[in-house]
Amino acid sequence: MKTMMLGLKEGEHVKIHCTKRTFNMEKDFEISVTVEDTDQLLSGAWLNISIIQVFVTALSELCFHDDCHPNSIGFMCPEMISATMLKSDADRILLYMTRSMSALSSKTFILCPYYEKSHWMLLVLCLSKREVYIFDSQQKKRNLMIKEPLNNAFRSYKRLGGQSKGTKLTWIPAQCAQQPGSLDCGYYVMRFMYDIIMNHGNSQDLTKDFSRTLPYSPEEINEVKDFWADYFMNNVEFLA
Repeated sequence: MKTMMLGLKEGEHVKIHCTKRTFNMEKDFEISVTVEDTDQLLSGAWLNISIIQVFVTALSELCFHDDCHPNSIGFMCPEMISATMLKSDADRILLYMTRSMSALSSKTFILCPYYEKSHWMLLVLCLSKREVYIFDSQQKKRNLMIKEPLNNAFRSYKRLGGQSKGTKLTWIPAQCAQQPGSLDCGYYVMRFMYDIIMNHGNSQDLTKDFSRTLPYSPEEINEVKDFWADYFMNNVEFLA
């Protein structure tokens, strides 16, 4: 992959096609990936949002096409629900989150990679239980900007279904692997999603089934890096 990207100059990019189904968007779109993005992944540096988007796209395709893996998982776009977007275009993001819940109402879990204040974490939304599990690899008390908008989107989703009761989400910190370094959060979010899909897609209680606190091993992190790279190499489109 590094050799393939060597032909690009600084600032140039390639693209990965993403269908509207993956992130419940209104139309298909392209994910731009720069040589700097792939260098970050290979070197273990902090991860840009495009790396997470490509990883979710790969997981989505796995769930959709592979009968061996659960089709009970949906996703929200990390760019759309980021703190930056919530600040700049709150009304549009509220509509996006409500629309995503409606489209994914039959899914057991909706995986929402979330970025705020230079930190990645994974929010797992379970609509049937009205719960949000917070997978934070640097667990501490956080006043998440997304909490009120996601609560409001859930109320809107319930009202659209004709329900006025049970419209409050419960937010639950999940026991999960804790990162040893300051730049590992993106890799841990990828690993959280990978583990949920591979091992816990039909879980009845993630807080019981997903209870590890020890850091991931280098081999476990490399596994998700390899999964990303394999999908990227098979789907990358170079710009003319």
